[in-house]
Amino acid sequence: MKRWLPTGILLAILAFVVLRPPAEGEPVLRRDFPAMGTWISLSVYYGASERRSAAEQWLTETEQQFHSFDRQWSPHGDGALGRYNQQLLAGAKPHLPSELRALIELSDNLRERSQGLFDGRLAGLIELWGFDQEANFRQQPPEPAAITAWLEQHQNRRSEQRWNLGAIAKGELVDQTISRARAAGFENVLINAGGNLGASGRHGERAWRVAIRHPRPSKDQRLLATFEPRNEAVITSGDYERYFEFQGQRFHHILDPRTGHPARGLRSVTVVHESAALADAASTALFVAGRNWRELARQLALETVLVVTDEGALEATPTAAQRMQVSGGLQPTVLP
Repeated sequence: MKRWLPTGILLAILAFVVLRPPAEGEPVLRRDFPAMGTWISLSVYYGASERRSAAEQWLTETEQQFHSFDRQWSPHGDGALGRYNQQLLAGAKPHLPSELRALIELSDNLRERSQGLFDGRLAGLIELWGFDQEANFRQQPPEPAAITAWLEQHQNRRSEQRWNLGAIAKGELVDQTISRARAAGFENVLINAGGNLGASGRHGERAWRVAIRHPRPSKDQRLLATFEPRNEAVITSGDYERYFEFQGQRFHHILDPRTGHPARGLRSVTVVHESAALADAASTALFVAGRNWRELARQLALETVLVVTDEGALEATPTAAQRMQVSGGLQPTVLP
């Protein structure tokens, strides 16, 4: 069994959403489209009716920015990061383009703060496992010798150390989108970039309300929890978006740089923080930390974290337990 949402299904879902009529009289516009290998949803509460046209224009411009960002930050192709990686692969020592510098520097900072559990230089390992592109998706793990060779190169810094920033780029784009919305005069927006949620302001008189997906949904329980963000990002990393099963074991796309294999111990990690980029990278690092996630959360000063373990148990920081409404009558174990 393997899972990677095909483009055809994604476009069919998109067509349904685009054709669905908005709620009558509600001053909210929503735009859904595929980008960055996932499904993007933008919502803007524009308030007065005369702002509707401006909101539509903002949505159109923002969709274009997502596609431009996608090309720029793809580890393949002719975008800025793709060209940078090609030069590294050729053995050159290229000059870091200015448009890449800030996010790569942030990634390096978070790698150091997480003791390497978040690492943006895993492009080679991600390709080895076939999680870089749908066309390369595997049905069984790579040969152990190939993983060992990558680990030796990575740990000794002998490889070309190409970049894949899929574990932070969507969060960065969420931050940029909210900043641009506010600059355009729209304080009340909600962005969902494939589980990377960012909220600004409110939905009229009420708060934005977001749902956190259950990593093992059933007919009776599809949602893990709901949450009302307060100008915050809500980022979830889980083992259910890209994976294959081989000999009864699930092999997913969140890879542990220490072992070269998918991280073990957790099914999902949700992090809430005012910075979507930090929350994006942190959710990956905590997932890789596994059952030791709480210690790393303290080191990263993360106050709101909800975790599902491999056994299906819920664990949470005190703030998460207080603010999140867990579905199905479950009660998380609160770890101080």
